Amino acid sequence: MRRLAALVAGVLVLAGCGSTTAAVPPPPASTVVETDEFNETDVMFLQMAVPHHRAGLEIVKLAKDRPVRADVKTLAAAIEVTQLSEVDSMTKWLAEWKQPESAGDNPQLHAGHGGDHSTSPEAIAELAATGPGEFEKAFLNLLIAHQHNAVAMAKLEREGGVNPQTKDLAERIFHSRTAQIAQMLGYLD
Repeated sequence: MRRLAALVAGVLVLAGCGSTTAAVPPPPASTVVETDEFNETDVMFLQMAVPHHRAGLEIVKLAKDRPVRADVKTLAAAIEVTQLSEVDSMTKWLAEWKQPESAGDNPQLHAGHGGDHSTSPEAIAELAATGPGEFEKAFLNLLIAHQHNAVAMAKLEREGGVNPQTKDLAERIFHSRTAQIAQMLGYLD
């Protein structure tokens, strides 16, 4: 392992020799055309997804200090990193569009979008109070339901949104959360 680290360090040093620029490859070019065009579906998706992601962050953070297997901890940590990044993008877009982060607390606001897809604070508190012997199963079940709701919201955006960045995010959410659900269902077997 030390040899590999030394070899990599040596290659990096040599790659920089005689060059005035860093030997770092350019970031991949985005295939998504950035635009300020958006519609009500784009806004509603982001306004629903931001609090949904924040609730998801509360859920996955509970696994850090709990007796769950390493695979579950790894998945929770990956979800945390991904969702923090996604919240940053979503709040940035809403600010650029001069739209509030939330549509409000009135449950009727979501009636035309399949209802409120949030995981309730009470469900998260109940999970937090779950004993060590039952925590992993309860955690996986709540997170599966939570991610299922993310898939449902992503479908709405895929079908009715017009903003390319938001539709791309919805596509990534759809695929990643579907894969996470399958992975977690495997952990429950």
